[in-house]
Formats: sequence, C-alpha cells, structure tokens
Amino acid sequence: MPLKAEWVATLQRFFNNTHVFFALKVLVAMLGCLPPVLLGHSDATVLMTLGVVAGAIGEPDDSVPGRAKNLLMTMGCFVIATASVQLLYPYPWLFVLGLFASTFGFIMLGALGPRYATISFGSLLVAIYSMLGAAHATNLWFQPLWLCIGAFWYGCVSLLWLKLLPHKPVHEQLALLYLSLGDYLDEKSRLFPVPPGELIAIRHKLALLNSRSVRAMEVTRTMLSGRLSAGWTPHLERLLQLYLLSQEIHERSVASHWLYDKLADQLAQHAILGGFREALRQEAQNVHQLGYAILLHREFTPTTSLDWLIQALADQQVVLRQQQALPAELASALEFLQQNLAAILALLHDAAKLTGRFDDPVDSVTQRKLARPYQAVLRDVEQHIRQASPLLRHALRMATILSVGYGLLQWFDIKQGFWVLLTCLFVCQSSYSATRRRVFERIGGTLLGLLLGAPLFWFGLPPGIQVAGMIVAAVLFFSQLRNNYSAAVTFITLYALTAFSLLGNNSQLLMLPRLVDTLLGSTLAFIAVLWLWPEWQFRRLPALIIDTLQANRRYLQQVLENGPDEQQELSYRIARRQAHLADSALAEVWQNMLVEPRSKQKLLTLCAAMTQRSHTLLSFISTLGAHRQRIHGQLTCEQQQLASAIDELLTDAASLLQGGEITNGKTLVLSQWQKPLGHDSAAWLIQQELEFIAEQANELLRLSWLIPSLMLANQH
Repeated sequence: MPLKAEWVATLQRFFNNTHVFFALKVLVAMLGCLPPVLLGHSDATVLMTLGVVAGAIGEPDDSVPGRAKNLLMTMGCFVIATASVQLLYPYPWLFVLGLFASTFGFIMLGALGPRYATISFGSLLVAIYSMLGAAHATNLWFQPLWLCIGAFWYGCVSLLWLKLLPHKPVHEQLALLYLSLGDYLDEKSRLFPVPPGELIAIRHKLALLNSRSVRAMEVTRTMLSGRLSAGWTPHLERLLQLYLLSQEIHERSVASHWLYDKLADQLAQHAILGGFREALRQEAQNVHQLGYAILLHREFTPTTSLDWLIQALADQQVVLRQQQALPAELASALEFLQQNLAAILALLHDAAKLTGRFDDPVDSVTQRKLARPYQAVLRDVEQHIRQASPLLRHALRMATILSVGYGLLQWFDIKQGFWVLLTCLFVCQSSYSATRRRVFERIGGTLLGLLLGAPLFWFGLPPGIQVAGMIVAAVLFFSQLRNNYSAAVTFITLYALTAFSLLGNNSQLLMLPRLVDTLLGSTLAFIAVLWLWPEWQFRRLPALIIDTLQANRRYLQQVLENGPDEQQELSYRIARRQAHLADSALAEVWQNMLVEPRSKQKLLTLCAAMTQRSHTLLSFISTLGAHRQRIHGQLTCEQQQLASAIDELLTDAASLLQGGEITNGKTLVLSQWQKPLGHDSAAWLIQQELEFIAEQANELLRLSWLIPSLMLANQH
C-alpha cells in the first residue's frame, strides 16, 4: 500500500474509533461552553461543562426521534435532581430523606430498560455535582440553570451529530459483534488438533467468548429495534440483514460435530486436521475483515484462498476414505464439518453483497419485529419488585450508602466531602466482582491524577488556561471511559480539581482531602457490597442452571420439530436466542465467582463444570440446528425415542433444582439405543449428535443431584 494511502487509512480508522468519536463529540460540546468565560463568568462555564459531562454519561443510544424524547426526559430528571438539591441543601434531615428516595427511585427506573438506567445514572451524577457546588452558589437557581443548560447543549450537539450520522453507532456495534465472532472462530481453530491437556481450558475460553458474542448480539438487536421502530430505510435494512447473518454465523461457529479431543488419535497421520485448523483461522480473519468493513463503510470480499481451501478439504476427505476405512459416524462428522465451513463461507459472500454502498436499495425486506412488547417490559418491572432482584438490591444498597455517606459528612462536619458520594456512585456496582475492580481502578486513577495535577496548580495558571486544560482533561476522560476506567479516573480527577478551583475552592487544599474522600468512598462502597443485601453468585446458580436446562431443552425441541420454513423461523430464532442468553449468564456467574471471597467460592468447581457442560451441550444442539435443512424429517423412531429421553433428562435435572417431582432421575445407558443402518450421513449425524447431547445431559443430571445438598451445606 502506498504511504499516502496507508496514512489516510490509519487516519480513517482513528476517527472511526468508537472512543475517539465519542470524545470528539464531547469536545465540540465543551467548546460551546466557552462564551461565558470570555465574558468573565468562568463559574458559569464550569457548571456548563459539568452539565455536559453528566449529559454525556447519562446519554442512551437511540434513533433521532428516540434521542429527542430521551433528551426531554433527561432534562426533566436533571431539573428535578439539581433543583431539589439546591432547595433541600440547608435542611439536612429533609436532604437525606430526599437523597434516599431519589436514589432508590432513579435506579429502579432502570427496570424499564437500559436507556432509563443510563438516564438515571446521569441524574444521580448531576445531583452530586450540584452538591459539590451548593455551598458557593450565588442564588437558588444559579447552579440548576447552568448545569441543565450545559446538559441541554450537549443533548442538542449529540442530536445534530446523530442526525448527520444516524447509523454510525449501529455500524460500531455491529463491527464489534463480528470481531467477537472472529475471536471465537480463531479460538475454536485450536481444537484441530487439541493440544495435550488443554481441552478444558479451550472449552472454558470458548464459553467466555460465546458470552461476549451473545452480549454484543443483544446490544445490536436493541439498537436496531429502536431505529426500525422509528422508520425503515434501505441502510437500516442492510444492517438488519447483516445482523441476521451474524446469528447464522454464530450458530455455525458454536456447532461441534465431534469430540475433538479424539480426533488427534483417530486422524493422527493425516493432514486434514491442519486443513480444518487453517480454514477456521482464515474464516476468523475474514469475519474480522467484515467487521472492519462495516465500521469503515467499505466493501468486503472474502479471500479467494478460502474458497480453494474449503474445496480442498472436500477433496481430502475423498482421499482419506480411500486410504483408510473410517467409522461411519466419523466420516459423517467430517463431511458435515466441511459443509458447515462452506456454509459460513457462503454467509460471508452474502454479507459481502450488503457492504460498501449501504444506502443503495435492497433486494428484499426481512422480518423487522425485534422490539419487545410493552407488556413484557411491565412484567419485568413487576418481577424486579416481587422477587427482590439484583436491581432492587442494588437500588436499596446505593440509596443506603449515599445516605450514610451524607450522614458522615454532617456528623464530622466535613467540608467539600461530597467527593465521597461521587466515589460511591461510580465505585459501588451491583456485583462484588465489579465493585472490587472499580475500587482499585478508582484509587489508582485518583492518586495518579493528583500527582499529575499538583505541579500544575502550584504555578497558579490564569483562568483561561485552566478552562482549556479542563476541557482537554474532559475529552481525554471520555476517550478512555469505555475501555480503560483507571485512566479515565486520572483525567476526570484533573478535570474536577480544575473545575472546582474555578468555582472558588483552593485546589492545593483540596488535593489531600480528595484522596481521603476517595479512600472513604471506596471503603463505604466495598463494605456495602459485602454486607448490604450482597448478591453472591452461588445463590444465583440454581436459578440460572434451571434457566439453562429449560432453554436448551426448548432449543432442541425447535431444532427437531420445526422445519426451516419462514412460519417456524421466528419461534426457532427465539428459542436459539434464549438458549445462548442463558448459557452466557451462566458463564458470567462463573467468572464473577472467581474474584469473590474464598468463603463464597464453595460451588466454584461445580459452577465451572456446569458452565463447560452447558456450553458443550449447546454446541451439539447448534450442530443439529446448523444442518436442520438436511436433517428435518429424517429422525427414525429410535432417534425420536432417544430425543424424548433426553428431554426427560433435562426436565428431571431442572425439577431437582426446583424441588419438584422428577419423572425418572436416572441417566441414560446409550448402548441400548440401536445405531442406524447403512451409510446415510444425515442419519449418522443425527445419531451421533443425539448421543453427544445425551452424554452431556447425563452429566448435567449428575451434577444437579449435588447442588441442593451443597446449597444447604453452605447456608450453615
């Protein structure tokens, strides 16, 4: 590539970086806050920038009409938050009651959906910003007015930004989805052949990578849903079709056609394993390239070597059968594995037709009902309240910790101690693992920010330079907020010291108290997540395993009973999505449990085993799902009975955890099931995958017998 073209490509990638793009939007909004300081009102500029920060942090993603509605809702919440702080500030008892009620109410608002949770966090943030400057406010409305003006100004800039580039956030998220799928395929290539002793580690990593892909898929789905409900465009249609293709690639990527640890022994002397490994690696690279093409609005074309390699694998299988007599089940598995890789390549070619000119007309219009019905949202809210959900626990915990923090400030008469509340807000998360991580990141980032800021304030820089430095620090904060929280805290510390220095505080005198307040706030947050309605992961484990077992059972039913026609496609996709969401939630619990106190890790080994078995089970079901066009209607009577027995196994495992009655409670003896006759590859695939599924279901049932007794032991 010529030097100029390479430089242009690098610059394009830089400005298309999600974090950089977000920071540039904040920079434009910050520059719009400069007029007051040019007129000698630096305090108004500082409050406007604080409003910009709160508005940017509390901004949910949506379409242009949805963003306008969100802006109105945000402004209503911000006005209530800032005005109530200023009104109640002189009355500590009323203030603490209002603080508890508003914190609980704002966090519970998140039960309505992610956008409301984001707005709620921004409202709490702007309220604490109001507390930080309440003592120096010139009148009752000065702070609320300028804070809300800053937030509204950012909202207008963001709305115009979205109007000019309405689909860029979806491009970014869709690109992240394909990049995560590429990572999964790349890791899966290590199974050909499996390095000695590494199968469990690879399976665990695949479960985590699958969880990341599922989360990316859900975020993409939500973003597309909001935009499609606002109106259809050819651009959105292409993005939706790319999203649907990602689901097909995901299912085929997860599919497992054989017990891969046995392949090394069965095909040790043949180069076909290296061929499968290389094919998966090249497909991973192509999926990565597709992600970057979506991000940069470029055309994508799969590499020609991949077409040759997939065909070479088919030819190698013919040679392999001539050289040695393979068992029918292994020959069938290799055939369908090659066809699965060919199908992924075909999906990449389909995706290539959708990239590049995104606003060109499309050949067909797909089903666009992605949004959840409003009744389902209301049911979720009711469930959060009735079942003491993690959200309800977090709302009570956060309301309590902020009220206690405020009480300590009043009790010890700590001036400018609202940094404690700010730290609590950012550090205290809904889980122990996330809070623990934030504690270290917050303390480290704050300490570094203070060390960097100390020499700057000793020089006594003029207000204009301080405002410029404050804006630079804010922009750097947003460039790091989503991928490096510790660095983001460093920059926001510099920003905050400068901001409140311009509001009349001596920054040199604030440095040590700021560190002490950060330590105190982090300590309060850590104590709260340990003792106030803690959400230990082992308590969630039985319910999540039940969800996983039931979701996998429904997924298997859809695979075996429904054909590939359009009328049954929606129910199939729903079942597949629910199975992957349940599997992802189980993997996340396992990861969170790894960093919890050792006394709360008594089910860690069991959770790891359940996570591995669940993902392996899901991968075998996905294999049947990926080839459902070939196998539909091909089940023999024996295989239908085996499928029914597997259904009973999964049902019994779930019933054991629910404390209900079980049908049988015994594992399957697979040797009693008759093998198919002849060499029909579809029949052998169905038989082999059902046996693999049955083996995993047997193990899940055995593990389910252990959980109730272990849970009871951990309660004493």
